[in-house]
Order: sequence, then structure tokens, then C-alpha cells
Amino acid sequence: MESNRAHIHSETAVHDAFSQSVQRRLRRFRAAARLFTVLGVLLLGALLAVAVAASVAPRLIGLQSYAIISGSMEPAYLTGSLVYAEPIAGADLQEGDVAAFWRDQDVVIHRVVTNDGAEQELVTKGDANAENDVRPVPYANVLGRVTVKVPYVGYFLMALGSTPGKLLLGWIVLMGAVFCIIGSVLGGMAKRSA
Repeated sequence: MESNRAHIHSETAVHDAFSQSVQRRLRRFRAAARLFTVLGVLLLGALLAVAVAASVAPRLIGLQSYAIISGSMEPAYLTGSLVYAEPIAGADLQEGDVAAFWRDQDVVIHRVVTNDGAEQELVTKGDANAENDVRPVPYANVLGRVTVKVPYVGYFLMALGSTPGKLLLGWIVLMGAVFCIIGSVLGGMAKRSA
């Protein structure tokens, strides 16, 4: 009888140790599942937030976004900044306003030095440049007046214009999706094992 009780106690101890080991593994699986899911959601959420803030939201309120790609407007507008411009007629721009306008095939962001209503053109200058721009800007080329700037976010838009940037964007989306899938699989395994 004593030997039978000792045997049962021994089996119970082994069973309890095994159960505790399984429970520890399940807790690790659940923690890993949460970690992967959170990482995936954060990656995808951050990407979505930047995309919405950079292009979708401004358009909904009538603004257009542009990336600053040179240092001609530093220190007021750092390279890599994202600026938002509201539509405005060239005739309505004032001296000191920062205008977005077409010059050849490029969008330029420079400060208005003079608004010549008779000639219907603007004389502009980059803040960091010593001289005014060589060519005046016809009113027809004016896209808007810069009203808001966000430092560094413009790098994101500039990157999307290049093949490596598009590949990086695809990689970030893929990694976010993979992390979410891994989290879901690990969570499912933990549930089935419980």
C-alpha cells in the first residue's frame, strides 16, 4: 500500500513538472505571438500613418505636399522636410511668402522677393542663396503658398521615387505582414496546445 502511494505520488510529481514545463512553453508562445503581432501592426501602422499624413490627409483639406530636395531654403526649410502648400493665385502672393511653383519640369519652393503685378510674375530667391533666381516666375506657374512644414518626412516621399525606395517599402510591408502571420500562427499553436 505504501509502495502504491509512493508510486502515485511519484507519477503526480512527474505529471506536475511536465504540466509546469508545458505551461511555461505556452506562456512563451503566447508572449512571442503578441510580440510578433505588435511588431507587424506597428510597422504597417507607421507606414500607413506616414502615407496618410504625407499625401492623403493634406489633399482632403485642399493642400498639396512637396519634399524639399535641396538646401536652397535652409535653415528655414531643411533638406528632407515635407511642406504643404495651399492653392493661391500668383497675384495674391506677398513679399516674404514661400511659394511652390513650376520651373521647367521641377517644383521649386522659394521665397517671394517681389510680386510684379504689371508683368504678372514673381521674383524669387532661395533663403540660402546669395542672389535672386535668374528667371522670374510667371503667375501661371504658381502652385501655391507653403503653409506647413514637417522635418525629415520628405525623405520618405523622395525614397518612393527611386527603385531602392520602392523595394524598401515593399520589404517593410512584407515584414509587417510576415510578423502578423507569425504572431497569428504562434497564437493558434498556443491555443491548440492548451
